[in-house]
Amino acid sequence: MKDIQGLKLTPNEFKDLLIELFDGKQFERKNAVNTICDYWKNNGGIIEDKDYAAVFKKACSLLKDEGLKNKGYGVWTLAYSKKEICKIETTVDEVMETYTADKIIGEGDNSIYLYYYESYKELSHLQKSAYYACKIGRTDRSPLQRIYSQIGTCFPEKPHVALIIKCNNSVALEATIHNILKLRKKQIKDSPGKEWFLTNPEEVEEIYRNIMG
Repeated sequence: MKDIQGLKLTPNEFKDLLIELFDGKQFERKNAVNTICDYWKNNGGIIEDKDYAAVFKKACSLLKDEGLKNKGYGVWTLAYSKKEICKIETTVDEVMETYTADKIIGEGDNSIYLYYYESYKELSHLQKSAYYACKIGRTDRSPLQRIYSQIGTCFPEKPHVALIIKCNNSVALEATIHNILKLRKKQIKDSPGKEWFLTNPEEVEEIYRNIMG
């Protein structure tokens, strides 16, 4: 809790304390008002000579649709954290629905994935090159979730997931593909990490098919 020395108890502050002290609980309005006022006063805040039931009511309006429910007869429940978790999960699911792969080949529980950014591909084409910066990584879980966990909201555009190779040993397959590209002098030396190569999905698929015979 922030320093409240000398501060008045506003509806916003009341709302924050409702979350801090009563989240996940069922409580009576009178008890919540008394508990929060005592807490505020004991920590150096100012409690005015007024009815804080109105402040409680305003705080409840600020928590509308945020997990606060009136059970009737002055009894309330608050599930703010649960509501926030649901929001985050929904947002991730909505974003994940926009992620697809152009091509999926192979079989197995592991995956090799290749993605790139359209801006880099367009720049290479302007320079009359068929190759552009591609990230080639591995995962033993959902490749699209793995890619999303790396990207989040840090970049101005979504990665273009061009190729997913299903396999049973992603460690060995990734190392082999990386090493072949290194021998071809395709690794981008100054990139963050060691998984960026000047290549394209067709070249990587061709390497994979040669490996598999």
